[in-house]
Amino acid sequence: MTLQIDFWEVISMALSFLGMLAAGGKMLLTQIEKRLNERFQALEDARKDAEFSWTRLEREFLEFRADMPLNYVRREDYIRGQTVIEAKLDALYNKIEVSQGGHW
Repeated sequence: MTLQIDFWEVISMALSFLGMLAAGGKMLLTQIEKRLNERFQALEDARKDAEFSWTRLEREFLEFRADMPLNYVRREDYIRGQTVIEAKLDALYNKIEVSQGGHW
């Protein structure tokens, strides 16, 4: 039994096979491109969410810094105020002591 194929039939089969390979490759590349686009979109969405979070955090921090002087007193300012109050109390005590002449 002998199988005989003409040259043009071999060429047409080779071209058909190459066409199928090209179509399969194109489908594969289309799927890869689709998955890459989905990944890039997910990364872009994550970046936008992170950017929004950082912007919100920065805004809250700036609001905190603006409110801080209204709610808190620096240690040095408190000490200075206490020193003034104690000096006034000492002066008042001295005036009372002088006015009473030290008769306790």
